[in-house]
Amino acid sequence: MREKIECGRLDLELLSVKELERIWSGKQDLLVSSVLSEVIKSAVRHKMEQMQMTPREVHPWLGYWLIKKQDDGSGIGLIGCKNLPDEAGYVELGYAVAKEHQNQGYMTEALEGFLDWLYTHPFCNGAWLRIRPKNKASEHVAKKCGFAYEGIQEAYGIYRYHF
Repeated sequence: MREKIECGRLDLELLSVKELERIWSGKQDLLVSSVLSEVIKSAVRHKMEQMQMTPREVHPWLGYWLIKKQDDGSGIGLIGCKNLPDEAGYVELGYAVAKEHQNQGYMTEALEGFLDWLYTHPFCNGAWLRIRPKNKASEHVAKKCGFAYEGIQEAYGIYRYHF
């Protein structure tokens, strides 16, 4: 059975290595193509490699979760952890949503649902995001979900969420 997180209008579904391979190769119908920038394709390839080298039980932490609209089943984005939680129990997150689905509250809803899932794991104490200063939409989502700005690191704004 597919690992799934239900959150309002959306479902988050953990993608398998084979599904990530289909997305990366362009031979897929899981995700609207407007999400697939070169940066996202590169990240998908990195996720595939991580998952291929790790036991299946850590795939929810290393893989991507498809952000899927419940009303029509369309895959409108991706969300996931960039690695396992660090020694302090914090995990870096990344996400992307199709341009045509932005400004509708979907990313906020997906991030809140994902944070709820993280919270169920006692070894996870929170999450953080690395956001480009020009990405005002992502900053808005982070703040709306309770992330606090901590400063600049390597040209990225750092936002942290504590459980």
